Amino acid sequence: MLRSVLFTLLAIFVFAGCNNNNGEATNAPASVPEFTFVNMADNTPVTRTSLAIQGNVVFVFFDTGCIHCRNEITAMGENFSQFKDATFYMVSQQDKAIIADFMNTYGSKMRDQPNVHVLLDSRYEFLAKFKPMQYPALYVYGPDRKLKAFMEGENSIDQVIAAVNK
Repeated sequence: MLRSVLFTLLAIFVFAGCNNNNGEATNAPASVPEFTFVNMADNTPVTRTSLAIQGNVVFVFFDTGCIHCRNEITAMGENFSQFKDATFYMVSQQDKAIIADFMNTYGSKMRDQPNVHVLLDSRYEFLAKFKPMQYPALYVYGPDRKLKAFMEGENSIDQVIAAVNK
């Protein structure tokens, strides 16, 4: 529990800035790195090799206390029909109950979609492997697992739709 709190506090300090990269010079990995997260729906491991094989793969790294995450994920849900051929992996490091409450409140229009998976990063891998600098962080990888788009901070829904459908 203490470790979780310390990592969350560290992440808040790291993510405190509100600079929006929109895919410009970044440390985002050029291809999907190896990882192991837990699918909250059935507690099964999700790894690089178990990702969707068709369409774009979209990672959304969020923090349940982040107002920008709340706004962006709500907007994504309200416009979910605009996302074509993409599979979403919503990743957070918080406690399962807190993540579930967040998705019920802000991600309710996304959470039950067949192409949306809510993942728990209980081993704190995302920060080290994907290298985000702020919340929310959105990564779009093509079927070849190569980075197509990267965005940080709160973005307009039009920017998110364009990036995901790239």
